[in-house]
Amino acid sequence: MKRAHYPLLLATLVLAACAPSPRSIDSGAADRPAGSAQSNRTLSVVMRVEPPDMLAGAVDRSAIHKPLFTAALGGWDRNDQPFPILAQSLPQLNTDTWRVLPDGRMETVYKLRPGLTWHDGHPLTVDDFVFTRPTQLYVVESGLEQIRPEVREMDDIVAVDSLTVMIRWKRPFSEAAAPEQIIFPRHILEPALLQGDPEAFRNHAYWTHDYIGAGPYRIDRWERGAFIEATAFEGFALGTPKIQRVRLSWNNDTNVNMTRLLSGDGDIALDGSLRFEQASVLRNQWRENGAVLLSPTSLRYIQVQARPDYVNPKALLDPRGRKALIHAIDRPTLAETMLEDRTMVADTVPPPTVGYYGEIERVLTKYPYDLRRTEQLMAELGYAKGADGVYTSPTDGRFRVETRGVSSGDEERDTTIVDDYFRAGGFDSFINLLPSSTRAVDDKAKGTFPGLTLNNNTLQRGLGLTKWLTSNIGSDADNWVGGNRMGWSNAEFDRLSGEWTTSLNRAEATQKLTQMMKLLNEEMPSLPLYFNFRIIAHTAALQGPEHFTPEATHYGNIHTWSWR
Repeated sequence: MKRAHYPLLLATLVLAACAPSPRSIDSGAADRPAGSAQSNRTLSVVMRVEPPDMLAGAVDRSAIHKPLFTAALGGWDRNDQPFPILAQSLPQLNTDTWRVLPDGRMETVYKLRPGLTWHDGHPLTVDDFVFTRPTQLYVVESGLEQIRPEVREMDDIVAVDSLTVMIRWKRPFSEAAAPEQIIFPRHILEPALLQGDPEAFRNHAYWTHDYIGAGPYRIDRWERGAFIEATAFEGFALGTPKIQRVRLSWNNDTNVNMTRLLSGDGDIALDGSLRFEQASVLRNQWRENGAVLLSPTSLRYIQVQARPDYVNPKALLDPRGRKALIHAIDRPTLAETMLEDRTMVADTVPPPTVGYYGEIERVLTKYPYDLRRTEQLMAELGYAKGADGVYTSPTDGRFRVETRGVSSGDEERDTTIVDDYFRAGGFDSFINLLPSSTRAVDDKAKGTFPGLTLNNNTLQRGLGLTKWLTSNIGSDADNWVGGNRMGWSNAEFDRLSGEWTTSLNRAEATQKLTQMMKLLNEEMPSLPLYFNFRIIAHTAALQGPEHFTPEATHYGNIHTWSWR
C-alpha cells in the first residue's frame, strides 16, 4: 500500500470499531454411527501443487484449500443458485434486503447465523465484516491477491445491528446475492495491519501455517513442502463435517498420484493431479472400486501480447496476424490428443454446456485449421514464405515468435504441440517452458512476455472475463497483479462488461454477454483452443464427490462427504 493511504486506512479502522436454508447437495448421504470402523479414518487428498498461501494461487492448480478452510456469506450450487453459509438468509431482489437506489447504487442486507465462531473459538461478529473491507483493499495492494469482481464493485460494508450486515455497492451487481468475499478475523490481523508495513503483512504467518478461518476444517499442521493436516470444525456454519480428519499432500508426477490411489494411499485426487491417461487407467483397473468424474471446467487458450512496448513481432498487434495463427492450429486434433474428444474445441469462452450457448454460437465466426487462409492473411500483412518455408517480411524480417507455457504435465504437452503446428505452418516459433511453481515466475514476467503464452481460464460464474478488462491490466503501479496479462484494451468490451455484470435481468445479461463474445471473436485478442476437463478420481469408500458436478470447482458439499 502507498504511504499516502495509511491515514485513511487507520481512520477507517477506528470508525469500524465504534433466504431459505441451504439444500444439501449430498442428500443421500447418511451419518455414520459413532462406532463405525471408518469413523476415525483420515481423508487423504492428493493434489498437484502446494497452495502458496490461503489467498493466492491459480485456481486450476489448488482450488480445494479455500472451501476447506474458509467461509463466506454464501455460495453457489451446481445449478448456479445462491445458498447461505455464514448468513442465515440472503437478500431477495425487490425487497428491503436488496435495494437498487435512484442514483444507481445498490444495497444488500444479510442476516448472520447466531453463535458464529472462528477456528480458534473467538466469536465471528459483524465487526469482522466491517474490518474486512479496508483489509481486503490492503491485501490487494500488498500483492497477496488479485482484486476480485465483488471487491471492485463494493463501496462499503456496514453493521446494521449485532447480527446484520449491509453491503453497499457502487452499481448494480448480479453476484451480490452471495458474495464470496472471504472474511478476515479482526482480532488476529488488526495489529499487523496497524503497523503499516506491507511486506510484514504479506509475510505474516496467518496466511499459511497459522491460518484461522471459519470453513469446515481447521488447520492443525502445515509442513511446507510436504502436507497439510486438518480437523473437522465443530462450529462450521452448515454443521460439523462427517469426516473428522483431512490430510492434503501433493506431487507434480501424475503417475505417482495414480499409484497412490490404486495402492490405497490416497482417497481422492483432484486439482490437476491426474491427466487423462491416468483417468483411463483408473477406469480400467478400478471397475467397481472407484469413480472418475469429468466435466469441462476451464478454457485452454493462448494469450497474445498486446502491449506495443513488449510485443514481438509487431504483426501480433494486428487481428489478421492473430487469426493467421489460429488457422494454423489443428484444434480438433489437439483436443483429441489432449482429451480424447474432438468436440471439445473452443470457439469462445463459455462452453457448449451452458444453456445460452446457442445464442452466442449464432454470432461467432469459426476459424478452422486452414493453412491456405493463414497464407492469405499473412500476405495481407506483407509476409511471404522464404526459401526455408518461414514467413518473412521485407520490413520486419522473419516472423519469429516465442510460444510460452508451463513445464511438466498437460501444459508442457499441449504447448509443445501448438509450437509444432506453428512451425509446420510457416512461423519461426520457439518454445519457452517455465517452472510449474507459482512462486518461480514473478507477476511482471507473466505480463511482459513478448509473444504468446498458453494459459487456463477457469469457467466459474463470471467466466473469468475480467482477464480481458482494461481495468485489470497489470503494471508497475499495482505490482503487476492485474489478471489481464495480455494488456489488451477495448472500450466497447469494457462498456459491455459493465452492463453485463450490473444487469439483474437474466435475458438482458445474456444479450450483453453475446455481444462481448462477438467482439472477442472478431478481434481475436486471445486464441481459444479447447475446453479442459477437471478430473476428480476417488475410491469407492468415499461418498460425496459424485453428488456434485465439478464445473463449479468449489467443492461446496465437502462437509457432507462421508465414508461408505
